[in-house]
Amino acid sequence: MIEARLLKSLVISEEVVEELFNLHFADLCRFLGYYSRDIQLVEDCLQDVFIKLWEDRAKINIFHVKTYLYRAARNRILNALRNSKTRQNHEELWFTEEMDKAYAREVVDYEQFSLLYDEAVLSLPDRCRLIFQNCKDNKKTYKQVADELNLSIKTVENQMSIAYKKITSHIVGRYQNVYSKPLILLFIAFLESCCFLNG
Repeated sequence: MIEARLLKSLVISEEVVEELFNLHFADLCRFLGYYSRDIQLVEDCLQDVFIKLWEDRAKINIFHVKTYLYRAARNRILNALRNSKTRQNHEELWFTEEMDKAYAREVVDYEQFSLLYDEAVLSLPDRCRLIFQNCKDNKKTYKQVADELNLSIKTVENQMSIAYKKITSHIVGRYQNVYSKPLILLFIAFLESCCFLNG
């Protein structure tokens, strides 16, 4: 039997892996079918298991081949399902945010939006405005601004956080007919594209 041969051998040969594959593949497919009905995913996971077995052949100790294969297959498909769910969640979030941004662009006059942005920046306290404009308009790092103004990086971070909150609040407060989330996303996109019309 293959299990007995495997226990006696320190090296797992191609023939042994191929024989294990032929012997257990169908049963493993049925087993993984309890976790997913996606046949392609099941087969990909099993292929990964056998590839891993081959790649790690010199360093793994297998006492019960069947137990090893079933455990490895289960772990592989659970990881794949977890990653797939995470990826799906990210894609759904990205899609929702893009739709929100598109909605905000449709209902917001971009020129008026940029004027509100300028107005919000000008309304910041002097030191906060100076720090914000240095970081954003002049595209300097927090460290550069901290060194130039003889401040700690923490102070710059705090002032930037205050600036973002005040500017966002100023802009969102002017658009009563638009949900705040799309506006905030549009504001972030505006800052990223900058589009800093005065810089």
